[in-house]
Amino acid sequence: MNINATLIAQAVVMIVFVAICWRYIYPPIVAAMQERQKKISDGLEAAKKADDSLEEAKLAYEKELDQAKSEAAAILDKANARASQIVNDATSKADVEAEKIMASASTTIENETNKAREELRQQMSDIIIDTTQKILDDEISNEKHEAILKKAAQEL
Repeated sequence: MNINATLIAQAVVMIVFVAICWRYIYPPIVAAMQERQKKISDGLEAAKKADDSLEEAKLAYEKELDQAKSEAAAILDKANARASQIVNDATSKADVEAEKIMASASTTIENETNKAREELRQQMSDIIIDTTQKILDDEISNEKHEAILKKAAQEL
């Protein structure tokens, strides 16, 4: 055989080999590559959507957190205002109660003072009557005694 026939035979075999590969081997490989490429692009798209969803969730979380903080601050302000109101009410009640106690104590002191004065007057009148009786050796009647007491009370 000569080189030309070998070369033609090799070219024919090569063309047959390429045709068989082109017909039976390349389509499944190309289909697998396209399927793989589609899966990768779908995965990247899903990852992008998940990333966007994560960003939206973060924004929603921050918004809810800010709202919760503002509500907590409002609740604290209300609680502080209520506490101040309770303290003010308790203070005013305590002031009123203190005034009542002071008035009651003042009345009690005044009553005790009047009672002590009356007892002192009675004791003074008894001492004066005893002294006068001793001086005069004359007993004073109850009517005279009452008249003297009334007159002494008017003078004081």
